[in-house]
Amino acid sequence: MTPAVDLAQILGCAIPTIQIFDVGAMLVEDDRYQPLVAAGLARVTGLEPNPSEYARLQERKGPYHYLPVFLGNGSPATFHLTRYPGCSSLLPPDPGLIDLFMTIGCADPSGNFFVQNRQTVETVRLDNLGPNIVVDFLKIDVQGYELEIMRHGTNKLANTVVIECEVEFAPLYKDQPLFGDIQCFLRDQGFVLHKLIDVGGRPFRPFSPPNPYLPMSQLLWADAIFVRDFTRLDSYSAEGLLKAAAILDLVYGSYDLVALLLNEYDRRSQTGLRARYLDALRRRQLRAQFLNVVNYPK
Repeated sequence: MTPAVDLAQILGCAIPTIQIFDVGAMLVEDDRYQPLVAAGLARVTGLEPNPSEYARLQERKGPYHYLPVFLGNGSPATFHLTRYPGCSSLLPPDPGLIDLFMTIGCADPSGNFFVQNRQTVETVRLDNLGPNIVVDFLKIDVQGYELEIMRHGTNKLANTVVIECEVEFAPLYKDQPLFGDIQCFLRDQGFVLHKLIDVGGRPFRPFSPPNPYLPMSQLLWADAIFVRDFTRLDSYSAEGLLKAAAILDLVYGSYDLVALLLNEYDRRSQTGLRARYLDALRRRQLRAQFLNVVNYPK
């Protein structure tokens, strides 16, 4: 196990509390942002409208608060509840594409994307959530509906420093925006793509390699990490520089970008955080993460 890192002690300064906003907070595996929570640096507000998953989340102890809310454009929408809850979406799955690939069926009742039920739900705009909802770090995974939610949340995203957004490179859901659409939107909001992690795909049928969860050739999805534009460091507040540094170090292992942000903090504040950080890196067990391929069900 990698030893816990006390970033505040390394830097010799307090790190402001990071407000994490987790849209699609269903518990499938350990939260990627767990190191921030474990270090006492974060509070989490999560949204999970699936009743059974919301009930599970309510049992969590710690700095977590969950709401059973569907985000969207503020109008009624149709929720497509699939056999595997993690594939449920406000967009209908597309069997014409999904059924081309191994392990992720849609038309067959045994497929993960098979729609078992549909219900009309009310959606709420992200920007219409109360002023107590602050978004320093957005994690969003809502099966193709990410862009629609962010389009109606530009005010909330104005001070966000890091976004983790699930993206697709082929339309698993009908009429869903793809990676390029999300990247262009976030560029206009002042973000740049930092890296892709947990890259996934599947073999085309009928190919069945020893591990059918490992892509053979076709890229289908990934988690895209966007950061506020590092060529315009003036767009970061002083607190934002420290918050982004903590997120990028403890969650993503982006040590080089952390050093860049700390250098800007030093320039403004006449401190020596970057030197302290680089010195500590030489003694740490580093865990860089970049373009890893997922080879298990996700």
